[in-house]
Amino acid sequence: MGVIRPSWISKEWFAQCPFNYCDHFGDKDMLASVCKICKEEIDRLERYRKEGKDPYDMKNVFEDIGKDLAEAMVMLTKKAKEMGIDLDNLPDEEDDELSHESYPIFNTVRKYGDKVEKAIKELEIIPIDADIKLILKAADALSHSRHYIIAKIGRALSSRQREEKDSLIDVQDSKTSAFLAYIAIERNSKALLTLANHKPLKSMKTKHLKLAKLSLDLCELIKDEFFPEEKLEYEEFGYNDF
Repeated sequence: MGVIRPSWISKEWFAQCPFNYCDHFGDKDMLASVCKICKEEIDRLERYRKEGKDPYDMKNVFEDIGKDLAEAMVMLTKKAKEMGIDLDNLPDEEDDELSHESYPIFNTVRKYGDKVEKAIKELEIIPIDADIKLILKAADALSHSRHYIIAKIGRALSSRQREEKDSLIDVQDSKTSAFLAYIAIERNSKALLTLANHKPLKSMKTKHLKLAKLSLDLCELIKDEFFPEEKLEYEEFGYNDF
């Protein structure tokens, strides 16, 4: 999904870095047209396919991580040198940031993630007449959100604290991070309603309806916490909704 530009992000800024507003979930070929991270993932998988190697083998994964870190360090060192910063002699900064666990909304999202994980596990055994494609699509959405939303809400809280201290920070990362979590959770509600309406899964219908309702309630909590004055209208790019 590459979300449409949030209303609080300028067109100029969005045009420079649309990949910052992509959660890398959905049709990677479409997303790669705007997201360099998705493009790099496609290129990586294609390279391994040509080499006849497994891209998900942990040996290959760690090798790629090592290369990425090395490249990042080179870029960081170059940028620091341009700015006259000595990375080996940086002053220590006091960490006065509150832990995420001190925020009720973070704990609520984390507990919600546990419920999502339970729902995913319950889909491991399904009736023989169930629509496997529908279930896999719903399970993919739920699986994607499981840890993603916790990380995004954590980032939203950290960014908001920094923004409150520094008035020069104007990209409103806190709202955008929370917005991406909001979209993933709202997508969950649609996936769960689809599962609830799937007759072969009628024994799970009540559970799916309850979690769908919980998803929508959580969306409202996130909206009230991070962007109570915004009218959240958006379309998902690179993802076919339920």
